[in-house]
Amino acid sequence: MIKITISKLNKKIEIDKKHANLLDILSEAGIEIEAICGGKGKCGKCKVILDNPKSANEITPEEKRILSEDELKKGIRLSCLVKVHDNLSLEIPDSSLQKQLRILCEGISNKIIIDPCVKTEIIKFPKPCLGGEESLFDIIKNENKENILSIGYYAIKELSNKIEYGSEIKLIRYDNEIIDICGIEKKIYGTAVDIGTTTVVVYLIDLEKGKLIDIESILNPQIKYGEDVISRITYSMKNNVDIPNRAIINGINLMIDKLCNRNNIFHQSIYEMTVVGNTAMHHIFLNINPKSLSASPFTPVISKSINIKPRDTGIKINQSGNIHVLPVISGFVGADTVGVLLATEIYKKNEISLAIDIGTNGELVLGNKDKMVSCSCAAGPALEGGHLKFGMRASTGAIESAYIEDGTFDTFYKTINDGNPRGICGSGIIDIVSEMLRVGLLDRSGRIIDIDDERIRKNSSNKQKEFVIEWKENTEINKDITITASDIREIQLAKGAITTGINILLEKSNININQIDNLYLAGAFGNYIDIRNAIRIGLIPDMPLEKIKPVGNAAGEGAKISLLSKERRIEEDIINKKIDYIELAAEDNFNKEFVKSLRFP
Repeated sequence: MIKITISKLNKKIEIDKKHANLLDILSEAGIEIEAICGGKGKCGKCKVILDNPKSANEITPEEKRILSEDELKKGIRLSCLVKVHDNLSLEIPDSSLQKQLRILCEGISNKIIIDPCVKTEIIKFPKPCLGGEESLFDIIKNENKENILSIGYYAIKELSNKIEYGSEIKLIRYDNEIIDICGIEKKIYGTAVDIGTTTVVVYLIDLEKGKLIDIESILNPQIKYGEDVISRITYSMKNNVDIPNRAIINGINLMIDKLCNRNNIFHQSIYEMTVVGNTAMHHIFLNINPKSLSASPFTPVISKSINIKPRDTGIKINQSGNIHVLPVISGFVGADTVGVLLATEIYKKNEISLAIDIGTNGELVLGNKDKMVSCSCAAGPALEGGHLKFGMRASTGAIESAYIEDGTFDTFYKTINDGNPRGICGSGIIDIVSEMLRVGLLDRSGRIIDIDDERIRKNSSNKQKEFVIEWKENTEINKDITITASDIREIQLAKGAITTGINILLEKSNININQIDNLYLAGAFGNYIDIRNAIRIGLIPDMPLEKIKPVGNAAGEGAKISLLSKERRIEEDIINKKIDYIELAAEDNFNKEFVKSLRFP
């Protein structure tokens, strides 16, 4: 056995194999380390200090590139690149530990008629006649007001246990099948699940009242297999889809456990789950190898909605219940976009709407009740803090908004939970780039202007220009927090991808920007950004602010609508059939549009 001692945390871990990855070891022990690149040795966030470096592998070329000479001398390593050979003692800097993450759970709210697919009915069970040929199930069918065609095996077993002649019982059914029989006092629940590339949200809902009971959220546990959908598709192909599938199933079950414990309900009282997610997350949740999504024409294995029994997935709800997975539109426009459409009702409206769900993978839908077109944009992780020198997720200490004073270039900012600054999250990045444009620190090409000011400097190690947002004596990480020329380029690539998608959809639909009546910004990024600053850098179209409507976690709202409305669930596959998908890279003008979109307005 190899023993790993973590000072300050006063924790000891034992492992039974050599050459194990240190980040994986810490994660499995419940120590959450910041690693926004998914443990690929790119972000430099997962730093640890080794007291006995000889117990691990040699310093890797990636570490020599990311870490300073001074850090290497102090024994600082990137845990994702450390292989443990022998007993090891280490320290984890506070800056490497994950802080409280801000995950958006709420979204646009529409009134719907509560009519779930899982329903209850109370009947009074009569005493059978002596010599009669009817079974107990036959009697239930005769007493039942609805047309019941079948009864599940679990419900059959419960019949003789739960029935008392002359007493009332509650029938629980999914469509026309009885799935459980219980006392009349029992409540029934459902869960709606939004599987994002970065975060996962589970909503617990009272199915009879249509009332939201509680919410639980986590970072997607698949992040260690890749920070974006392409990485996870590749991992699933090389290492078996069972591994990331088990990670997401376990993660969802953990949240269900917490919801049940917190609200004093049994797992068996949850009878249905609805699920949304992009196409890769959809396939991995269903334990379907996403190989077909890895190469052109990026065809999903299945696109229509699917219903499966919980017992076939490992999900810990009533095993006789149902899991409904919403349909996907294409290889890279998934069930989460169908959820957004259910929530915004673009497909029902006369006016023209544009929905933008900005994340690692950006999805766009343009149209109305007559016609809709969609596309997917590879925005990358920069807008969520990835691939940036001081980028981080939206957690405590992240700079979330900023203002630069014209002339002095003094920078004022707000951090999440008012913690000491540790880095910059997506909304903060947009503000800083926008402010640099406004005060003349950036030109339209993205070049940092040479100005005689201490905040504008060249990095001593790579000679890159950078702008100092905060000096090290005021930061949590004891380093100057800067935005670099490379960071600016990452933002240009991300916003260029989104802008290109918008422009091509407009062109294909023969619509100009002035004809758009509603611009729906979905997802956490769209909810927290300063809209004026997003317009200034060209991330979203320049249009009247009253037309721009942040709709929060609209994908999650769509999952809730599907859970609570049978009528709206039927509309899912109708949406899927009436929307056209455009593969941007196949368009003749894609490269020209993309290069043009890299510039700031």
